[in-house]
Amino acid sequence: MSPTHQPTLQLLYNDARLSSLFDALDALHSAASDGSLRTVTTLSNAEMIAWLRDLIYTAQETIEEIQDNNVAAAFEGLSLVRKTS
Repeated sequence: MSPTHQPTLQLLYNDARLSSLFDALDALHSAASDGSLRTVTTLSNAEMIAWLRDLIYTAQETIEEIQDNNVAAAFEGLSLVRKTS
């Protein structure tokens, strides 16, 4: 039996991908502001709001994780030493 090939999964979060996400949210915002939301989605208002709240929650959690990891990395290798008098 030959080994099964496992594809390598590589996710890249770069300016272009994040800009595309921002553009999609901005277009959604424009449609909501113009009162033309029904022309850009088949989701109900409740479904759309639920999705947006999930996105906001995930973004906020991601920010906190990034900040927490940066703080942890800043203290890596540091240790307290007793002050001599």
